[in-house]
Amino acid sequence: MKKKYKLIKLIFSVSIMAFSLTGICQKIIYNPNQLYSVNELQDDFKFLRTNLEKNHPNLHLYTSKEKLSFFLDSLYKCITRPLSEMDFYNLITLINSKLKDGHTMLLPSEEAGNYFNENARFFPFYIKILNNRLYVNMNCSTDTLISEGSEILNINKIPSKDILDYLLTRQIRDGNNQTYPIWIMTNYFKEYFSFSFGHPDKFHITFKSKEYENKTVTIDALSKDSIRFYRKLKYNERDSISSPKQGIIFETNKQSGIALLSIKSFDPDILNSVYHQSFDNTIKEIFDNLNKGNIQNLILDLRDNQGGDFETGKLLLSYLLLRPIKYLPKSNNKEIIIPKPNSYKGNLYVLINGGSFSSTAILCSYLEATKRGFFIGEETGGNKIIISGDPIDTILPNTKILFSVSTTGYVIRKNRNKGRGVIPNYYTNISIDNVITDSDIPKQIALDIILKQLK
Repeated sequence: MKKKYKLIKLIFSVSIMAFSLTGICQKIIYNPNQLYSVNELQDDFKFLRTNLEKNHPNLHLYTSKEKLSFFLDSLYKCITRPLSEMDFYNLITLINSKLKDGHTMLLPSEEAGNYFNENARFFPFYIKILNNRLYVNMNCSTDTLISEGSEILNINKIPSKDILDYLLTRQIRDGNNQTYPIWIMTNYFKEYFSFSFGHPDKFHITFKSKEYENKTVTIDALSKDSIRFYRKLKYNERDSISSPKQGIIFETNKQSGIALLSIKSFDPDILNSVYHQSFDNTIKEIFDNLNKGNIQNLILDLRDNQGGDFETGKLLLSYLLLRPIKYLPKSNNKEIIIPKPNSYKGNLYVLINGGSFSSTAILCSYLEATKRGFFIGEETGGNKIIISGDPIDTILPNTKILFSVSTTGYVIRKNRNKGRGVIPNYYTNISIDNVITDSDIPKQIALDIILKQLK
């Protein structure tokens, strides 16, 4: 879903990733303490609500019209005093918990992003969320006591559970799925923490580790430049692993008859501009090689792939399917996808996680529906039955908060919608030790299954 993916790329680069870019603005005119009047905030809320009610195709998919109307009325009544942009943002993002649409989102204004990029300091840790607990993945501070794998118990006297509950309640998701909001929080924790809890100069952190039990330390908040410096200094090898030079990676072992195909995006523009790869040509060459090499087992890695074009997804399906399917029936993108003559007919193992979203989740849904593939990992972030998309971008008139709202509903399959993604056949339980040692458990499980069958 290209338009949606472009939107996420734009918002994350302008409003989140922009925090990590330096020198964007020589002089930034923004006052984070500016208060907007009750009338201004009410006008923004009315603008937001009108756009939702006018444009959203599945506004009452998960919350009835009566209940959603009551909820929106209640939020409106909460606007009783002047608020800053960020306080208002934390109020209106509660809508996400009722709407449950991963393609409709709110983010702080571009002005706020530029200002905090130039002036703010952030939480200098990369984290991992496991079982509703907060763990240190990478320590990018000057502190030497908090080791990788430590569990963070509280930050500035706020229990980690309360922090996660507060942030996740306001996070976008598709239906009742929890893997996508957790995936977003894991990748952008420092940004979302700052949206809701501000930019303190210091963090008082209570943690426990193998060396310490309920140890409290005080560390300095750092600029994004400093955080990147320490990440490169301490974790340069892990950085190079997590940032491949190719968006489409293909590896094969003809002796074992196993191949790995990893696709980071279905957006052809990103693949061309960032990785200098043509999706169509690269995929055609890969499947030609699969057939020529007589590869019997293919591991398809779609983790962290947030989607892109319908066309790229349809093309990949045509190389994987064993029989025709109806793609997005009753939509402008409907099409009968017919397997190509040289489609891959061997065993297929699909690696998925909460970052498998949008058109990636659609592809996984059709693979599941046709029983084509064995899924390993965690539930896809995108719904497998019905989704909303094709968002239009706008800005709240007074606070300038970025707002995008879905305009099209897509029925993927006729099954009953339970608000869930594709559930893996083999759910992998990842430990924090697996994370900090870069142990690829889902991939290893796929290899173990294949090798066991080959014996």
